[in-house]
Amino acid sequence: MSTFHPQAARPSHAGRQAPRFVHGRRARAGRAALVLAGAMTLGLGLAGCWDDDSSTPATYNVGGSIAGLTTAGLVLANGSDTASPAAGATTFTFATAVATGSSYAVTVQTQPSNASCAVSNGGGTVGTATVTSVAVTCTPTAFTVGGSVSGLAATGLVLANGTDTVAVASGATGFTLPSAVAQGAAYMVTVQTQPTGEHCSLTNSTGTIAGANVTNVAVACAAVSHTLGGTISGLPSAGLVLANGSDTISPAPGALAFTFATPVAEGGAYAVSVQTQPTGATCSVGSGTGTMGTSNVVSVQVTCAANAYHLGGTITGLTAGGLILANGTDTVSPAANATTFAFAMPVSFGGSYNVTVTQQPTGLTCAVAGTFPATMGPGDVSNVAVTCATAVAYAPLAGHEVCTPPISQDGTGNGASIPGAVAIAFDAAGNAYTTSGLSIHKITPGGVATTLAGSDGGGQPGQVDGTGAAAGFSANVNSLATDSAGNIYVGDQYMIRKVTQGGVVTTIAGQVGSGFGNGTGGAARFGFIRGMAIDSAGNIFVTDSNSAIRKVTSGGVVTTLAGSNPALGPTPGFVDGASLAARFATPWGMAIDGAGNLFVADTFNNAIRRITPAGQVTTLAGGGPAAAGYLDATGAAARFNLPDTLSIDAAGNLYVNDANGRAVRKVTPGGVVTTVAYTDSFTANTGQPAPSGALHVVTLQYTTFVANSAGVLYFPSGCAIEKSGP
Repeated sequence: MSTFHPQAARPSHAGRQAPRFVHGRRARAGRAALVLAGAMTLGLGLAGCWDDDSSTPATYNVGGSIAGLTTAGLVLANGSDTASPAAGATTFTFATAVATGSSYAVTVQTQPSNASCAVSNGGGTVGTATVTSVAVTCTPTAFTVGGSVSGLAATGLVLANGTDTVAVASGATGFTLPSAVAQGAAYMVTVQTQPTGEHCSLTNSTGTIAGANVTNVAVACAAVSHTLGGTISGLPSAGLVLANGSDTISPAPGALAFTFATPVAEGGAYAVSVQTQPTGATCSVGSGTGTMGTSNVVSVQVTCAANAYHLGGTITGLTAGGLILANGTDTVSPAANATTFAFAMPVSFGGSYNVTVTQQPTGLTCAVAGTFPATMGPGDVSNVAVTCATAVAYAPLAGHEVCTPPISQDGTGNGASIPGAVAIAFDAAGNAYTTSGLSIHKITPGGVATTLAGSDGGGQPGQVDGTGAAAGFSANVNSLATDSAGNIYVGDQYMIRKVTQGGVVTTIAGQVGSGFGNGTGGAARFGFIRGMAIDSAGNIFVTDSNSAIRKVTSGGVVTTLAGSNPALGPTPGFVDGASLAARFATPWGMAIDGAGNLFVADTFNNAIRRITPAGQVTTLAGGGPAAAGYLDATGAAARFNLPDTLSIDAAGNLYVNDANGRAVRKVTPGGVVTTVAYTDSFTANTGQPAPSGALHVVTLQYTTFVANSAGVLYFPSGCAIEKSGP
């Protein structure tokens, strides 16, 4: 900055005008000095408000806080500068800074959706720091709730939304609740008090405020109201909640009908819906909307169906292929080294499932842990555990393979001796029962053998009722079966005998001599009885050498279920059909499944036959009398050679003693035939090579094989009962 130095005026020699000239110059010089001095003063005063380069003023941003902003659309302005905070923002700052000493004025240029915002501390002058004191406060917009009223001819109607109420006058055609409801809040209009002598019902009474006044709540009043309800089908579980507006009802599992507690006025609308689905099921509503007429509504239809869930689990120790697991007819074949499995078909909620091993892997024995059948719950099952281990071929359960005196003896394991066993049966506890000479033996799962009735050492000869050793049997006992109470039934030549767990022997039906006739007890006549099965009701079914299937009630009443008619005598043949129209040829072994279907080894027809509880006979596998042979296949393509003994596992698989006692054939419920065991004379008898993966039993003798419910094979050998697998 320069300094102004006024010079002294020189005397003038220009006459009278000189003084004026000098005076003028001095005046101008004085004024210039004053101006310069003022400028210096102003410059010094402003020096602190300028940037360091002494040419640009300092600037600062303007902003502040935001409260309650829940929606988009807010625009704030400071002059021409704007800011648009997002929904949920709690602060804002304008992009353009304002110079020190300049003023600002923040305003709401545009309000957000369904809300109102106000600015406080919005104006001022920018000093020497950022402005953060502007406060923007937003509140949701509130809207009224109301609607129409029809049919109100009485006083006393009070409508409510929570604690907010309005009294509606007689004859009113509309209403509005006094308190507005905030944007986004829920509302539920109810009838707090019904008008005198009338009933009012509501439609569109619930909802959420969505940026506008609610005007569609409809109140219909009438002097008479009627109930609203209907039918329910297939409801398997609890949890279903039906709704008609704010009125709800929760039918119990298995309910067949429902009625809402609150009636609907005549002319009032109703709309029944599923508010909450039941556990493990899905329900839908039919004919659920309408207008109440002059009578109760009972036509609403609620249809429910159980949801279906996946069934599977884990596998340990599976080092080989060949394993087949089944749940009914659904099967899965896990590969070697698989650690999990899952069935393809889901199981409905509440439905039964029963996981079984229908085929063991090569060289292994697998077992399924758990209690079956089980019931499917409301979710996938993935915890069924299958454990596999190296298979044990077979070993004596009780007795010894080489008979040494004493020939017949009770005992444990090889301390017992059970000579000449022919028939084998099992009870629900896993005990095995067998015939031996002239006696009936019981063998526990631990190998403890005891004689229930009869005696092989000079006991009572012939078919004599009695207890223990005082009872007698013929030497031609060929079939055994047990009932649910643990009683053993014996096919003793031409008679059916019963043996209790206490060894008490009685005769149910039949005579000492052969014959063919229906009747009760001793009046009935049988041919040679070779196979036997008992249903859940205690009815006894036997195969009769008269080529007939006979039924015996627990009271000893004997009828003919299928095959030859006693009135016509034995009529063998190979014919499917109903009851006495069907034909068999010397039927032998018999088994029964959980549904009451009977299965028969039709020996001379080389076939496996199925008989429904109604007596309808069909052929499950095998080709008939002219199709003897050996071939694993399905249905009629399979070949058998004189099948005799028959047993069944829990999955419904049949085990057929075939090839004159040289092989065990397995038949699935679908008629698929495979070979699961064979003896040393198999190839010589069938002309076929030894089947791969089947159990090899070292014997050249005819052998009777019987499977228990787990598919484990039992068979007699010498003076022992052998058992395959664990």
